[in-house]
Amino acid sequence: MSNFLVWDIVKKNNCFLMKRGSEQFSKDPLNMKGKNCFKYSGLVQKKAIGIKRDRANKGIAFVTKRCDKLNKPAQTVVRTNFTRGKRRTLQKIRNFMCKQNYRRELKMLALRRASALMKNQKQIAATPAQPKKN
Repeated sequence: MSNFLVWDIVKKNNCFLMKRGSEQFSKDPLNMKGKNCFKYSGLVQKKAIGIKRDRANKGIAFVTKRCDKLNKPAQTVVRTNFTRGKRRTLQKIRNFMCKQNYRRELKMLALRRASALMKNQKQIAATPAQPKKN
């Protein structure tokens, strides 16, 4: 089915839609911006990405949608965890989006979101135990 036809069907009624006054937002995990529009919708696009916090809160989960498995919903979404470092994570996201021609218009949005999520994850530094004074 065409992306535009699917969008006409799901734009006003889907399980991820939130209506707040005159605004419409989306909770879709593959929606980068949270807006209910054709450009950012992960339901509609054949290639979609999402960046989330890792389950253990130790890194970033990079979620992609495979366009060769669209008729098998369980195998469509691929989740990759990046935990090794901030620069390395951003470089891997950049390389994935540019070298594989994977929606380049969302590259800066994805990098900003990953950077913001990594900035909020604080490293717990081990403080040395101080001896008790008698």
